Amino acid sequence: MILNFDKDSVKEWADFSGDFNPIHFDVLKARQIGLNDLAVHGMLAMLPLKQHTTDLFLKELVGGYCWSSSLRYPLGINNDYELLLKSSDNKITFSLNDMQSTKKYFIGRIQTNNFDQTLQEFDFSNAHQFTIPSDFIKQKFSEFQKKFTEISFLWIYFDALIFSIYLEKHASKLFTESLKKFMGKQKQFIGNDVLLLHTNHKVYVSNDIGKLNLVNISETVSYSLIINDVAQQENSLSISLTIPVWVENKISIIITMNIMGIKTYNQIKEKD
Repeated sequence: MILNFDKDSVKEWADFSGDFNPIHFDVLKARQIGLNDLAVHGMLAMLPLKQHTTDLFLKELVGGYCWSSSLRYPLGINNDYELLLKSSDNKITFSLNDMQSTKKYFIGRIQTNNFDQTLQEFDFSNAHQFTIPSDFIKQKFSEFQKKFTEISFLWIYFDALIFSIYLEKHASKLFTESLKKFMGKQKQFIGNDVLLLHTNHKVYVSNDIGKLNLVNISETVSYSLIINDVAQQENSLSISLTIPVWVENKISIIITMNIMGIKTYNQIKEKD
């Protein structure tokens, strides 16, 4: 399977998610954190990876599962990448490589998972739930279907929806208040002084929702946002988040992700 992401697909994802991080649109900003060209959104690149691997996985196995990936290098726009798969036991591992297979940009896997057992590893008893308005769910659902016609699994939509809400409602406050010293003068999550990369993403999917397609979407959805860990150095930081998602008042998806913040070269030079 060969994947290629152009400027139009990047713009479509930005319009849906609200992720207008300058490294996806401004070559100079991309180069300020060491990239050679415009970067493809990690969540955009993951859409076909999630769809294809889940489709193959569910032909062989049933029950709950866990999908995870790690971004090793940002993908460049208008480049071809090859998805390589390997099946073994109760999992499928994958990598997204350049066409010469000399560099792995994404690595990941989908594997069987006991969702009830996973739930016991977390404590969401005191987590504050944010309810997503049903009209908003339907609006974004319609938008998602029009833009990303190849996606058929419901959990992939919910994952994308939650990510877009995180960016709009929580990311700026989280970074500029909790990490004010690191962010400096930047008052928004997406800005010019600190550029952000989404490096790791994992989704635990319950038996209830694992095989559901984009047909009759639930309108009763809520979520919580929990900060697990923050590792900070002078010019970079990494923050780990967990987001449980309630569908019809039952936790059906658990998302964990890591975000890395990198100060631009200009900011580092100013400090020096």
